Amino acid sequence: MKRSIQLLLQFPKARKVTIKMPSIEYVDEKMETEELLGRLCPPVRNWFVDKFPDFTDPQKTAIPRILNGDHLLLCSPTGSGKTLTAFLSIIDDLIRRSLDGSLKNNVQCVYISPIKALANDIQKNLIGPLTEIKENYMPKRGKDIKVGLRTGDTPQKERERMLKHPPHILITTPESLALALASKRFRPILNDMKWMIIDEMHSLVPSKRGTHLSLSLALMDSVIESDVQRIGISATMEPLEAVAEFLVASDSRESNSEPQKISIVKISGSRDLDLDIILPTPRFSSIPVKEILDRNVEVIKQLVEAHNTTLVFVNTRNMTETVVQKLKVVGLKGVEGHHGSMDKNIRLDVEQKLKHGLLRCVVSSSSLEMGIDIGSVDFVIQVGSPGSIATALQRIGRAGHQVGGLPRARFLPSSPHDLLELVALQTGILRGNMDLLKFPENSLDVLAQFMIGLTIIREWDIDEGYDLVKTSWPYRNLPYDDYIEVLDLLEEERRIWVDWEENRFGKRGYAQMIYYTNIGTIAPDNNYMVLTGDGTLVGQLSSSFVSSLRGGDVFLLGGSTYRVASIRGSRVNVTSATGYRPTIPSWTGETASRTHELSQEVLDLLNIISVQSRLGLDNKIFFREALGLNKPVANAISQFLDEHGATTFQVPSSDRILVEQVEAPLPTYVITTCRGRGFNLALGYLFAGIAAKDDITIHELSFDENGFMIKLSHEVEIAIIPSIFRSDNSDEILQRYLMDSQLFAKRFREISSRSMLNPRRIGADEVSPKQFLQKADQILHKHRQMEDSVLVREAMNEILNSDLDMKQLRKFISRMDSEDVRIVHRRVKMPSPLGMTLFMSSFEDLLSLRTRAYLIKDVDPEILRRLLGARSLATDLDKGKLDDYYQSKVAKPSDPASLLRLMDMGGGLEKTLTNPLYSNKLKDIKTETIRSWVHELAERGLITKIRSTGHDKIDNKWFSMRMAEVHGTLGCLAVAGAADMEDLRSLYTGGLNYELANEFTNGQPSRWKKSFLSDPMDCLRLKLLDMLGSEGPQTAKELSSRLPFPFAQVESILQELEIRNLVSIGFFTQTNDGEFILRVDEYRITGGQVDVVDYRTLQTLLLQKSFTLYDEPKDAIRSLTMVQRRDELLHRVKNYRFRDWKDIKHDSDVYNGRLLHNRVGYTMEDQIPIFLGLRGEPWIGQLEQELLDKIPAYGISRTDLLADYPKGKDSFHIQRTIKSALGNLERQLLVAKQYVAIPNRKRSLAIFRKLHGVVKPLPFEEALDQLISHIGPVRLHTLRFFVSQPVEELAEALRNLENSKKIIRVVALQPDPTDYYSSLEDAEVLLSPLAEDRTMRILAQSDPFCSRFIQEIRMMLKQGWYHPVLKGVDPIGRILMFVVNDYLEIKDINIPHSYLDEFKDTFSELLENYRDRLVDVSVIHAFNGIPVHDCDDNIQDLLSDLGFTTMGDGERYIRGGVVEPRKRKEVNRLLFHHHALHQKSRWENETMALEHINELRDDFSLRGRCEMFRVDLKSMAAAHQLHQGTNLRGHLVWARLAHFRRLLSIRNISPEDEDMDILQFFTEHHDPDLFMERNAMKRSEFRKLISPLVRSGFLIQDYRGGFKTVISSIKTDLWEIKRDYLRELVQNYPVITLKQVERLAGSPFSAEEISDVMREFEDDGTLIKGFLVDDLQDICWGRQDMLEGLGGILRTRDLVIPPSDPLNHYFGSVLRERFGFGSAYIVFHNEEPIAAFKANTRDGKIEITDFVGDSNLEKEAVRVMKEFAWEHDMPLSGKLFERIRSRS
Repeated sequence: MKRSIQLLLQFPKARKVTIKMPSIEYVDEKMETEELLGRLCPPVRNWFVDKFPDFTDPQKTAIPRILNGDHLLLCSPTGSGKTLTAFLSIIDDLIRRSLDGSLKNNVQCVYISPIKALANDIQKNLIGPLTEIKENYMPKRGKDIKVGLRTGDTPQKERERMLKHPPHILITTPESLALALASKRFRPILNDMKWMIIDEMHSLVPSKRGTHLSLSLALMDSVIESDVQRIGISATMEPLEAVAEFLVASDSRESNSEPQKISIVKISGSRDLDLDIILPTPRFSSIPVKEILDRNVEVIKQLVEAHNTTLVFVNTRNMTETVVQKLKVVGLKGVEGHHGSMDKNIRLDVEQKLKHGLLRCVVSSSSLEMGIDIGSVDFVIQVGSPGSIATALQRIGRAGHQVGGLPRARFLPSSPHDLLELVALQTGILRGNMDLLKFPENSLDVLAQFMIGLTIIREWDIDEGYDLVKTSWPYRNLPYDDYIEVLDLLEEERRIWVDWEENRFGKRGYAQMIYYTNIGTIAPDNNYMVLTGDGTLVGQLSSSFVSSLRGGDVFLLGGSTYRVASIRGSRVNVTSATGYRPTIPSWTGETASRTHELSQEVLDLLNIISVQSRLGLDNKIFFREALGLNKPVANAISQFLDEHGATTFQVPSSDRILVEQVEAPLPTYVITTCRGRGFNLALGYLFAGIAAKDDITIHELSFDENGFMIKLSHEVEIAIIPSIFRSDNSDEILQRYLMDSQLFAKRFREISSRSMLNPRRIGADEVSPKQFLQKADQILHKHRQMEDSVLVREAMNEILNSDLDMKQLRKFISRMDSEDVRIVHRRVKMPSPLGMTLFMSSFEDLLSLRTRAYLIKDVDPEILRRLLGARSLATDLDKGKLDDYYQSKVAKPSDPASLLRLMDMGGGLEKTLTNPLYSNKLKDIKTETIRSWVHELAERGLITKIRSTGHDKIDNKWFSMRMAEVHGTLGCLAVAGAADMEDLRSLYTGGLNYELANEFTNGQPSRWKKSFLSDPMDCLRLKLLDMLGSEGPQTAKELSSRLPFPFAQVESILQELEIRNLVSIGFFTQTNDGEFILRVDEYRITGGQVDVVDYRTLQTLLLQKSFTLYDEPKDAIRSLTMVQRRDELLHRVKNYRFRDWKDIKHDSDVYNGRLLHNRVGYTMEDQIPIFLGLRGEPWIGQLEQELLDKIPAYGISRTDLLADYPKGKDSFHIQRTIKSALGNLERQLLVAKQYVAIPNRKRSLAIFRKLHGVVKPLPFEEALDQLISHIGPVRLHTLRFFVSQPVEELAEALRNLENSKKIIRVVALQPDPTDYYSSLEDAEVLLSPLAEDRTMRILAQSDPFCSRFIQEIRMMLKQGWYHPVLKGVDPIGRILMFVVNDYLEIKDINIPHSYLDEFKDTFSELLENYRDRLVDVSVIHAFNGIPVHDCDDNIQDLLSDLGFTTMGDGERYIRGGVVEPRKRKEVNRLLFHHHALHQKSRWENETMALEHINELRDDFSLRGRCEMFRVDLKSMAAAHQLHQGTNLRGHLVWARLAHFRRLLSIRNISPEDEDMDILQFFTEHHDPDLFMERNAMKRSEFRKLISPLVRSGFLIQDYRGGFKTVISSIKTDLWEIKRDYLRELVQNYPVITLKQVERLAGSPFSAEEISDVMREFEDDGTLIKGFLVDDLQDICWGRQDMLEGLGGILRTRDLVIPPSDPLNHYFGSVLRERFGFGSAYIVFHNEEPIAAFKANTRDGKIEITDFVGDSNLEKEAVRVMKEFAWEHDMPLSGKLFERIRSRS
């Protein structure tokens, strides 16, 4: 039973705390200018008079109240001087006290800003006036008024300075205020605060961020001694009374007798506005929605050019990027984007340029809505409806932002539905309507976060904490039970401790760190991974999108459709749904709901139009005269609504909902409400919940602002819906359905994060999205099991009150008894226009499908018309035109040569001319003539005959040599069973053959030769292309009927050809089914004028250029310009191995840097001028120049470069600034790196080399010319990834190169004509046929060739991350594999059977190369999606030839290792036994132990191995000749001299020349005092001199304190010394991984060296390798003899492994992963680690400083720790230990 329940039993009655609401007074009285000026002190008065003509109305009304000390809420339109209103009286007071000497040096005023940019802006705008007043208007005696800024970006140094010299005005954010209040150093400087200003309250109050701020205000009033006057600032909003209560609820001046007072100054929002709606084209209602954006861009360009500075607002960040790019491409100068995902420095740069008039236009989503001073913006454009009246007013107010300015704005609709909403929006604004704010109340997640913050300040009484929380306005009605449950939750999750007996709670462990690094309420939108059943990663989806998904939904991702199988944690498991329409529109769930007030405006407008129509009035007149719309807008909106009226006389209203049942295979209902997404979500989920309750399957459920669409397995009776809605359990049904939705899962994740149970950061480390989602899933699973979970309740509460408009739904349901409320039901073929958007959205997604064949098959022609406008896919061609075109393609033969051209396009030629092509072209030619031509061609070896395929339509017919291999292969396949296979590639073709005639006598074959099959897919592909190219458009059925292969196979190849842009599909001869046609033929038939090159020929050229085989790696890198990974040199360098990469990387001509758009790569020194030339002018700041000046000609390491700058925590901000400057140099390629191999260092040393001023960049056009020569032919889009110049400058440079004949533009169909820029040489190659390279290659997706065609590859092989297998340019398969835990995990190999023999050789070569990466073991799960154990004999033979054998689990095969798993407990038992820690293997005493141990760090590591311990290690040093020195892991250890000599030999380093005298001295002498005396040196100087030599192993210290020089071992074979050392090192480890050996061996051993030695041990039988531990997924080495010797060894005693013990390195991964420590004491119980702790050992005690362990085994852990302390005669101590002991 929960402890909170026990507590509640002690307090049966809920605690009541009465919170009085303040007295509110609206103020409209204005003070005259002269009187108001008279109340200001002379400096402020004089400054104001000189600066401004007069006070604004808000200032005349509000300033007197502020001067009187009243709390005040100021609500006035944007641009009315609100900020100055708030600050003027405060500045006046501060200056008065500055002059009379009473101004203290602490914070007097705190200004809260919701965003950092606004805080920065206010700071600058405050410093300016204060400086002007001081310099021009104040006497010299006045003290400076200081302004300080504290946000998350404030450097630590600045924060420290603020503590010593506090500002008078502190500008901060809500989160930084909470942190300041939690800081015991910062709180005192707030004690004399007089004013609190909260800006932009309309954005804070309705969010949980505002809730958090309210709690901070309550805490502030509790811990600060002074009374604080509140001043709230906001744009126009409602309800003002609630916001006023929010502002002052916790004010300490409130008394029981008299409530607090607050004044509200509300200035009318009826500011003059210049608004209008502009249509992008008069044909707005008839053009496709997808074309509207391009038309809008043209309008934006015209409007921007007609004004000085324009702000363009769009509704998403993605749209921001799109519009900016399109504006740049159409030639608009001075345009930039600005949104929250951009880098902070870029945003600030855009703001400064905008402010100083350097930009004509900035496109923004919402980041420039707030009151940031962005200078003189004279025009605003809003693209699409913002969904809110308040948001629209905020955005409009950015134009004419200065006092007295006239805001001018234009709305651009994005669709007819959007136009309707914009008309309603404009009407609402002009009528003065306003959105009502909704306030979160009793948010338990925010409360949990706040309670953790409280504990940082001090311990609290439980009731005292409750009283404090209740003073916060959102928690004024918080039930005491909820408060207690939050405390109980936090205690269970170990975020605070609660003493229920003493009624107190306080801080626990590392909760303070979690609080500091995770404070805030904005939840991250972590991505989900989308994976298929075989583990292939398809892509990622945002959590906001996944929140709308349910099992069975089909969605579109990357051009392919997938069905949701399940959603588990961070994974969306899917199956391919090829050919199925998406059931979830891609944009569902991505946008905020339209406000209720704006939806009401839409309903009101529709109601008026409905009345107008019934009265027979002209709507156009109403729109123009009553609403003031311009003529094009009035016509367009009238046309849209008239179209709706023609479909149905009904429109949605406050009393009416339309239900349209659409004719479809599944019962489909489109419900139109026009009430906003929140209402539709509530109604839709309730509808779905009711259906699910009656066992009706919901196949699809999607929403927009006007309604929702639902597809069900059965029809529902609409007439009974009202009675079901009115049932008492409708809320329960809704909540039960929501519990299984992803919306609930998403909200739960956010709430668990906000409650700090699932932090986004742990200290400085960011939690990965995968870890975050997995932890969230664990918490959700746990809390779902609880009867009443706080988190589940809060998640549901947030959904019902924020996402769903439950208030309006309940109101509507309650009115269903009224006769006026109706649900209008009608059956339709297509929905009415108001409900059409949602219905069409899934069809619009089909346009992105990888093949339009599905579009042709699936979609009603009327829907096609709506999708594509007046031009459908049909290309209205008559048969005569088509016949003329194809007749002209191939002329009627007139000689043998022309007959050969005809045979190259056709099939087998025989006497009866059955082939349609031959019968058409040869029917009028005499048989004798044809025979003579055939005989001539045969004797010349240009045509041949085929036999032995077994196919009567192929054997004994004449074929051209080009078509002979094609038909021979297809004939054999057809006979071998291909006709019965859905996938031709699943047929194994090994051993199949046919015969070709190769000698002829009198036209008859006289000799035959055996020929093996060609690539089956290539042959079928080529056959189809020839049939289409010679005969014209044909349906898939027509083509299939003439081929001996199943329809599915032919259709699959046709769709592949469509993806490859070789064929198109459409209606060309007025057939009912779509017809396929060659893409180039379609282009020419439909009027294409430009000469085009074959796209496949272009790909072939790029393949040949990319995979030219070089002798030297340098030449391969030059040809590619750059490489990023070692495997990119495979197939490009002769005899290349992965092991060669290290030598290549260390080559003095190879440079590493951020070469392309921040992508790191390697290139040759002579290629750097090209990369520099492709960049713009660099920006070099003062610090960047300082760093450049420090880099010498020969280069410098990072450590040396930064050596002169201060280090440590106090200088963290300096280090961050320096690193930022260095990063800037790297990003701009002003410096690059070269790598140098260093002895005893595992990683290469990076040397920075200066490029700026050393390497001369090529001129931009010359660099571009060379780049195109290397990588061309190339598209403009691809060039943008190589070029850092603006796209407009790139386009200009390409035009110049083309005009100067240095490059040429070629056009390929992809599928539309696409420009490629090519060198002249490459263009000539493209004009002639290219022999195709059909080599099989296994590549990475990042490979330079793959990356050029990545979208095409993913379309062919599916989305996700895998290794594509290419045969020539064709993607034929994929391998999902990755290196994990030192082995190669092969999840699946997808390779057609026809390629198995070739694949075996290619894959075997790749696996051998992986050995060079120390990956010897491979594990495979499936082949072609089938578990390997179930594969057919052909696959089994292939895997066996590759060396794979079964792992014995019935699921996997392994190569290069064994599978002999032992229990982890047994392995640990063996480990402890052989390391003398087991009770039966410990040494009798310390003397005997020392005889068997090479090195020891301290007594702890020795004591655990001895039965008796009498003398400490230091005391035994003399008797055992022990010295103290540094081991290979960098630790100080005790060991004998011979051991240190051996270590020095292994290090293999030579001392520096300047150290030789020191080493010589200590060879002859050992007394350090003598050395110091001779060299007149202080002891501190001596230590500084000697420490590096001790660390490097040249010096050791003897037991007397003297120093001795170490001389290397006599043995000269270094490899033998290292090998022997490793052999001894691992001999006592029953099981060990490569990482563990690396940690134990130390830095002198590289992973390659260790692996080579361990392989030797494998070869001689000392070790086995594979999966040896049941709970470990790592590949391990194991001692076979040791593992077999477990019998008879008793279970190990419970023990503690101290940090100084060598086994601590062995268990390093356990420490990090399970307990979060790098080094600590590990507690073992029952041979398993159950806890870890950190401790200080001083004064004979072990003081526990940190502890992490299994809470269920905490009692056992404490017992073991006590035994350990007793064994070492050092008692445990510390507050933390006492608390742990009391709990256990």
